[in-house]
Amino acid sequence: MTTALFPPAPVSTWLVPLDDTADGVVASLGLARPEGAPASWLDADERARAARLHDATDRHRWLVSHVALRLLLGAALEVHPSAVSVVREACPRCGGPHGRPALGPSAGRPLRFSLSRSGGHALIALRRGLDVGVDLETATAGTPSPAAPATDGLARWVRTEALLKSTGEGLTRDPDAVALRPTAPGVWSEHVEGDDAAGPELVGPAPTVADLALPSPLVAAVAGPGLDRARVRVHLPATAAA
Repeated sequence: MTTALFPPAPVSTWLVPLDDTADGVVASLGLARPEGAPASWLDADERARAARLHDATDRHRWLVSHVALRLLLGAALEVHPSAVSVVREACPRCGGPHGRPALGPSAGRPLRFSLSRSGGHALIALRRGLDVGVDLETATAGTPSPAAPATDGLARWVRTEALLKSTGEGLTRDPDAVALRPTAPGVWSEHVEGDDAAGPELVGPAPTVADLALPSPLVAAVAGPGLDRARVRVHLPATAAA
């Protein structure tokens, strides 16, 4: 199961329907159902965060997205979803324990992940050994995205968000200060005009951003050091055979 689900592609991404049941998501990911109730696969912090969401639809979608994340991490690590330890890195601005999520030291494998939600879908990216960031938005004809200044800037916003997630900066860095330029069809890199415009100094290859081809009206991108679009694998939800 693990070999088929996680081929030797540098980055694998999964589109997850969030208005389904947890068991439906298990099937859509093509996984065997782990033992126990889906709520028991989450940790106490995840359950508490979900409980603070007052809207029932938002709460359900948040829970399903994190169930899907744990399912994929558990499959990649070959452990039960409840055994996956998720921690927070240090914030790049203040050093507090509220930076991007990462696997705890007990995982023992260099696996990075990123999760983005928009409406009734989530997009999850996994990458072995190198950082990864993903962003997903839903385009609405004639209506600006709540996150982007205007609809025609949605693709740029998604690329920028993916880039900042991949570096761990997130919105601690002003997205408007990020300038991207195309380096290949569907591939982008940050254009830095001077040392003062650059983000934090990075070790290893610079992050690049790749557009993802998803069903309309979804717009998405994935980013990471030395990322090659040709070797990014996109998994769409599996459908039951007729």
